[in-house]
Amino acid sequence: MTDTTSTPTLGPCSLATLASSDAARLVDDYCSHLHCHVLASDTLTESMAEQWQCAGLAGATYWVLGNANGRAWLRIVDDAGAEPAKPLQRAGWMAMEILVEDVDSLAETLEGSSFEQLRPVANLELSDKIRAVQVQGANGELLYLTQISGEVPPFQLPTASCAVDHLFIPVLASSNRSESLAGYESLAEHSGLSFDTRVTVINQLRGLPMESQHPLATLQLADSSLIEIDQLEQLTTPIKSTQTLGGGIAMVTFYIDQIPQQFTTYQHRQAPYNGHRSCTVYGYDGERIELIER
Repeated sequence: MTDTTSTPTLGPCSLATLASSDAARLVDDYCSHLHCHVLASDTLTESMAEQWQCAGLAGATYWVLGNANGRAWLRIVDDAGAEPAKPLQRAGWMAMEILVEDVDSLAETLEGSSFEQLRPVANLELSDKIRAVQVQGANGELLYLTQISGEVPPFQLPTASCAVDHLFIPVLASSNRSESLAGYESLAEHSGLSFDTRVTVINQLRGLPMESQHPLATLQLADSSLIEIDQLEQLTTPIKSTQTLGGGIAMVTFYIDQIPQQFTTYQHRQAPYNGHRSCTVYGYDGERIELIER
């Protein structure tokens, strides 16, 4: 049973994974423009590729990137078969909400970079304590660069400790908000919230009236992180291949108190696993979910 009073057993979200046929360039983009540092670089073992159900990627190079304080939040995989995603057309992980110190200043520095600004910096309709800008990266990934300036009840949100801090809300595009939310509530042993709200970047990219409302859900996770679920119409099914992860945001990794017994687990010495038990499962819309036991 889920509830809203206990501490969620799922979270925080650890990192997002991008797969690209031009991975080295993508690494440079994030290091040059979003203050990332390469924390580790290695090759995917057969065991790691097997866990991802993508055996064809065994031997591929990957990089783990993190912030100035050494907190990892992004993994980039060299994947020859991955093509840039078209935003908001495919079910699955659609955006990374990244915590930043000064969104206005950061947005100015991104002008002329590979990160295309989609909407002007603005306060969210939800609260004037949340100020954000939406940009699109070279891999088709969407980033919501977000500054938190105060408390926003009932949500537990973090505050930034460096210019670009970490991923704190992975955003899912789902064909069914209720079904998707139920799956994550089961993992977290915690109840989420469902509501309708205006999402201007969705309205812009989909050619909808800017005041259009969309069915959303949020689920509070441990360590002041969340999952956001956006229900959208006419979504294609994510690629499921043993040879490629596909473009865009291929997977999101979460810490969990204990991996459920029904999942097959692995142990890898490499970062970000560092010997902890892990598994990869699929959500309602076919999105890859990676769990690492604390």
